[in-house]
Amino acid sequence: MVAAVAVLAVGATGAFFSDTETSTGNLFTAGAIDLQIDNESYVTSTSTGALVANANTSWSLRDLTIEKFFDFADVKPGDMGEDTISLHVNNNDSWLCADITLTSDEENSSTEPELSDGDIDVASSTVGELSQNINFMWWADDGDNVYEEGEVSLPAGNLGQTGVGATTTITLADSSNNIWANATGTPLLGGDVRYIGKAWCFGSIAPDAVAQDGNGKTGQNGPLVRGTGVSCSGGSALNNMTQTDSMTADVSFRAVQSRNNAGYLCQQPE
Repeated sequence: MVAAVAVLAVGATGAFFSDTETSTGNLFTAGAIDLQIDNESYVTSTSTGALVANANTSWSLRDLTIEKFFDFADVKPGDMGEDTISLHVNNNDSWLCADITLTSDEENSSTEPELSDGDIDVASSTVGELSQNINFMWWADDGDNVYEEGEVSLPAGNLGQTGVGATTTITLADSSNNIWANATGTPLLGGDVRYIGKAWCFGSIAPDAVAQDGNGKTGQNGPLVRGTGVSCSGGSALNNMTQTDSMTADVSFRAVQSRNNAGYLCQQPE
């Protein structure tokens, strides 16, 4: 009788109902933010004085390595250029900022016309005047390389007022502003494309917006057809002090994640 009870107890233990669920291959993979840029550039022709497309400062979509937004060796007062920069954030929603740093401002030599107009001999000062006389203008473009009515413009000016080594930061989209949406706290969406218009003038620059056609880039409505929407003057206002001077600058664009970063500012308070 005792043995029979023992056998019965063992059988009951093995018959309990059960279920097991297993989650395998659990994974964390860090996301990515990949900013790529292309550029379409126009400049005053050295032979005709008319605005022409410039292949040397234009390129297709890529990560930047040796590309230059300006690379002009023989500029004259009254010359100008216009670029439309295409910004592609390929993965995640991001804040977007631009940084421009004047890296050199050279006198190079002292010609007789420079000295006659009051320039300081290069033996006494190696700082040039060109950076103070090439002025820039930026705006939120729609891709057609033309500043049009209703497009948001950014402050214009030259890099000479900041000095060599100083960086000027331009807010494109952060928690305080978005130049395309014109709304606070709106990041650039992952997979979206936005355009920045940039014009420079050896002299005085001013907006001269053309009518908004609402078409973006069609290939038939660019600056060679409608003008740039920017005026450049300066041939008569400038003297010889900028002759032989040169300047260089670095232009950088920053894409910073917006998720979990709601208060990000391109210009961080000191």
